[in-house]
Amino acid sequence: MLAAGLLLTGLAVPLVAARLGRAPGERQAEARGRLSTSLVDALHGAPDLVAYGAMDRAVHRVEEADAELTRLARRDAGLLGFGAGATALVTGLTVWASLLLGVAAVDDGSLHPVPLAVLVLTTLAAFEIVQPLPAVAARLGALRAGGARLFDVLDTPAMVEPPAEPAALPDPPPAGLRVRGLKVRYGPQEPWALRGIDLEVPAGAKVAVLGPSGAGKSTLAEVLLRFRNPDAGVVELGGGDLVGYDRDDARRAIGGVPQDPHVFASTLRENLRLALPDEDDGGDDRLWQALERARLADEVRAMPHGLDTEVGVHGTRLSGGMRSRLAMARAVLAAPRILVLDEPTAHLDPDTRDAVMADVLDAADAEGFSTLLITHDLAGLERMDRIYVLSEGRVLQQGAPQELADRAGWYRDALRLGR
Repeated sequence: MLAAGLLLTGLAVPLVAARLGRAPGERQAEARGRLSTSLVDALHGAPDLVAYGAMDRAVHRVEEADAELTRLARRDAGLLGFGAGATALVTGLTVWASLLLGVAAVDDGSLHPVPLAVLVLTTLAAFEIVQPLPAVAARLGALRAGGARLFDVLDTPAMVEPPAEPAALPDPPPAGLRVRGLKVRYGPQEPWALRGIDLEVPAGAKVAVLGPSGAGKSTLAEVLLRFRNPDAGVVELGGGDLVGYDRDDARRAIGGVPQDPHVFASTLRENLRLALPDEDDGGDDRLWQALERARLADEVRAMPHGLDTEVGVHGTRLSGGMRSRLAMARAVLAAPRILVLDEPTAHLDPDTRDAVMADVLDAADAEGFSTLLITHDLAGLERMDRIYVLSEGRVLQQGAPQELADRAGWYRDALRLGR
């Protein structure tokens, strides 16, 4: 009787619970994901939703997702109740059956009363082992669906695979690079974002890559910052292929500000110290110097908590211009040998933009690192040593600023329109 009861509680009931809970569990995982997505969208997008009068619809979507999850949770609770009830029923029947058989054995003298008590207590204790199994089995559907979503993320192939045998980067890292025949596209059937471009950033030089939106400028930045591998061509760094170096080593040589830099939900100090991961906390002097160069120090000093100010999720407590300057200060603080700036002043007013770029370029001259400025803005390009004009993934023009201004072409036309 005990063996039969344990088989029912530990095998039959969990199998039934798992079968009944598979589909509802998967739907519950999906509903929980929809609720999280709609809630985060409503919270992070609240200013835009209010401005466009769409907040009521967003709240309604959250309420619908919550109602669906609540309905599925009730079904899940019923399934858990079924498992618990079935377990209690089988346990009780088994105990009573064991007790009746034991009483009969005591009555005919084949069993002593003390072992009968031990037998009943052993039966109760045995069911404690299998009692959690129906509840776990009922949740297998949700666990399986959650695991599938997690492994979809974990199994996504990396955009940049590390080399099997990385080459040694010279120490100190080189301060110049050459791009030869670089071609990149975002999928086998997608058009080419870069169509075999050639450019060079000599050591200590200031080079600008200019062009309209969609010209391939940000794609070039992704390759140089090791967020994407070239489909063809080569980026030479220190006489070797950039792809052949360890990714962290390459980023010690080439760093900068991507087009949409991430600001972490922490303090200003911790966001800046990301650029100094291997250094002990030796004071804030270097942090303030970087903030001065990014023209952000005065605003930080005016904040009640200074460097300990919380910036919020994705830096929502900072203005767009302050987030850009914080990313700029972080890049300068890291002091890479080659500084890549992808639209670094897009959110700044003209006066601040000019002052920030002047300070950053002065810092580059003082530290001796090279600068590659990727922009669509014509302001401040007179300090560049060389300008490359990109359009549709190709280099249309290249030369010194004054040389391009005197030559017929895209750059001179853009200067005239800008005036």
